Amino acid sequence: MVGALGEIELANAESERLLGYRREELIGMSLESLIPQRFRTAHRGFRDAFAEAPLKRHMGAAHDLRALRRDGVEIPVEIGLNPAPHASGLKVLAVVVDITSRLEAERIIRDKVAELERANAGLEHFAFVASHDIQEPLRKIVAYSEVLENAVNNDDRDDIALALRVIRSSSLHARELVADVLSLARSMNGIYEAAPIALADVVDEALANLSRLASDLAAHVDVRIEPSIVIGDRHQAVRLVQNLLQNALKYCKPGSAPRVAIASRTEADGVRVLSIRDEGVGFARQFSEAIFEPYKRLNPRDVYGGSGLGLAICKAVADRHGWRLSASSELGQGACFEILFPVGASSEG
Repeated sequence: MVGALGEIELANAESERLLGYRREELIGMSLESLIPQRFRTAHRGFRDAFAEAPLKRHMGAAHDLRALRRDGVEIPVEIGLNPAPHASGLKVLAVVVDITSRLEAERIIRDKVAELERANAGLEHFAFVASHDIQEPLRKIVAYSEVLENAVNNDDRDDIALALRVIRSSSLHARELVADVLSLARSMNGIYEAAPIALADVVDEALANLSRLASDLAAHVDVRIEPSIVIGDRHQAVRLVQNLLQNALKYCKPGSAPRVAIASRTEADGVRVLSIRDEGVGFARQFSEAIFEPYKRLNPRDVYGGSGLGLAICKAVADRHGWRLSASSELGQGACFEILFPVGASSEG
């Protein structure tokens, strides 16, 4: 309850909790003392105007109203004003409500809506590109089926062999595209079974899965992993590291054997980092974010192959775990991919 001159005459227990003052401290205090300094001059004018036309009023829905706690912290509030005529003059009963939780909930909802809008736009683009990419090998299969039919009718063994090669390679490419689309969907929406896993074991399994490819390419892979445990889905963690390693092996410089360094380190703030660095063709710095988009190709597919979804799968796995995946590179200078495991998601072991 506030008097005509703006002094506080009555305060309940909730006012004490909200503002951090004892009740006896609030009584007699100027109302402006509970308002941030930058608003006080304007508030005196509003208070005078209200005294001239005292009506019930609700404030805060369309204004940024702040109350100032004793500890100097500002809190967002809504205020209901109720005039209470009295023999000694106008009294105003102010009902003050802390809306911090509500504003936070509204912010979360806005962020989620924006995130969904971005996801929907991304899905629309993804569906368009996926459809286009999958149709390409299907068109070749149809076209060369006709070539094969004519070649069989004409007993043209060369055209028969050519048609069979194209149909087979197109079928394998279509199968790879479908498999990677399904893998991306599972990475984004599948059930993850989080458990403690040794980072060294994840790297070892990924290397074992790619041992034949590394051997065929005569690759040199240097591994330096600190003993550490991360929390995550083992299968998805292996897939993430394996895709990054496969990417490093694939994009080597023409005529050179791949050289890859896999290492872990601990930052000053306790964050664990796993890095996979290569000496391959690299990419221009401006593509360090776009490289994780589905079907984002920085090199011709007929030279390096692949479905264009490998790094998108990596990003989906990292995001689902709350890990951070980043890439850095200079064109012609190799690339470095890093996975950051936040504090609490990793430990020594």
